[in-house]
Amino acid sequence: MKTQFIQSAITRNLSRRSGIPHSIGLIVIAALFAACGGGAATEDEGHGGQGEEEGHGGGSTVTVSPQQFAAIDGVLGKVEMKDLTTALKATGFLKVPPQNVADVTAAMGGTVREVLVQEGDHVKKGQALASIADQAIIDLQRDYLDTKARLVYAKAELDRQTELAGANVSAQKTLQQATAEHASLRASVNANAELLRLINIDPDKLNADAIRSTGSIVSPIDGTVAHIAVNVGSKVSGDATMFRVVNNSKLHVDLFLYEQDITKVKVGQKIDLSLTNLPGKNYTAVVFAIGSAFESETKTIPVHAEITGDKEGLIDGMGVTARIDVGNANTTAVLTDAIVNMEGKDFVFIQSAGEEEHGHAHDEEPAHKEEAGHKHAEGEDHDHAKENEAAHAKGEDHGHDHGEVAEGEHNEGDGHDHGKEKGDGHTEVEGHDHDAPPGGMTFQRVEVKRGTTDGPYTAVTFLQPVQANAVVVTGGAYYLIAMMNTSEGHQH
Repeated sequence: MKTQFIQSAITRNLSRRSGIPHSIGLIVIAALFAACGGGAATEDEGHGGQGEEEGHGGGSTVTVSPQQFAAIDGVLGKVEMKDLTTALKATGFLKVPPQNVADVTAAMGGTVREVLVQEGDHVKKGQALASIADQAIIDLQRDYLDTKARLVYAKAELDRQTELAGANVSAQKTLQQATAEHASLRASVNANAELLRLINIDPDKLNADAIRSTGSIVSPIDGTVAHIAVNVGSKVSGDATMFRVVNNSKLHVDLFLYEQDITKVKVGQKIDLSLTNLPGKNYTAVVFAIGSAFESETKTIPVHAEITGDKEGLIDGMGVTARIDVGNANTTAVLTDAIVNMEGKDFVFIQSAGEEEHGHAHDEEPAHKEEAGHKHAEGEDHDHAKENEAAHAKGEDHGHDHGEVAEGEHNEGDGHDHGKEKGDGHTEVEGHDHDAPPGGMTFQRVEVKRGTTDGPYTAVTFLQPVQANAVVVTGGAYYLIAMMNTSEGHQH
């Protein structure tokens, strides 16, 4: 009784001290419970011959009172059979299709006169990224204007020779020469016009008064400037990359599955994604293609999926972890909160069957038989010697010395040493549990193998036999683990 009052007071005090960290509070409560004898934890290693030997399905147990179980916000649930969605787990990386990545080079060599963007800038198709200057740019404009002027004369000459040839005034050879000259000049004009467009000079607006020494390098796609390889004064040629522009709007993910799993994936299946280095945010994708060849190094098959919805924060090359739903399965499951991890293993706490009958009741001991209707209140003194005399008067045979018991008479509820009583001739009766307090709740720690998680439930495989619909701790399991660890040094 005193122990319960002390534990209640400690619990109330710890509850008021909201500044104490949760983890420290957990250890303090567990240590105090164990020191007060309220939570008895036993490792079944042949303790006094009462526990089962390890390996025979006994496992480890912890016993708490209902008040203690309520103090740790304990909640009980059931081991259930659930239809859980089964899933494949895979890893991969984000990838931008080649048509959405552009390495920008200079169509003509020259010296960078000006860089007009910075890395990370969003650019539109045709927007100028830099300007270059070179003598060849000036020569190209001059050649274009010169060829265009000669083309005008060649066209007039061709029209004249065509008219004369129609009247049989000039030779056919002269007409052919005029036709060839016109065609050659026309080709030169068109070619030079395209070269001018490559350096962002509009040939239709070019005239003798508008010749300039610089040309522009423009972006071929909409996107973001991912890399800049030049600066002002850099000498560039036609085969050197100056900028990289990436459009993430068509970003997709490449996942890699082994051959035994590839048949479970179909085009159109949905995938849940999370970034490997940022698991807090989830994304969704849909499979649009499945590879038909193995990757040479990993012997895996790529699965391509397009990311749907928000793509904010996603960058080409990021690593991802994927969960691919492949169907439902009826399996043994518990609430995910029921599973606790200790030393790399997963456990649940199963309530022992019939533990409510293991109270400290004297009427179950043959040596303490009482007359029908004889009761003594908790805390009330009772003399075993007198009871034994009355029992002898009725012809009852006691298996221990009455004098010694009389000397060791005790009040129920006061702390007394059963080990001493046993040594003084008090014979323990089979099934008499000294560790479990009246009305105690005993839980067995059972190792499990964790399976897939679907919503609040997780599939589990028990590594030792457990009854169907067994009662499992779904709230406060971490406190029980802490109490068990703390109580190891207080076992008797």
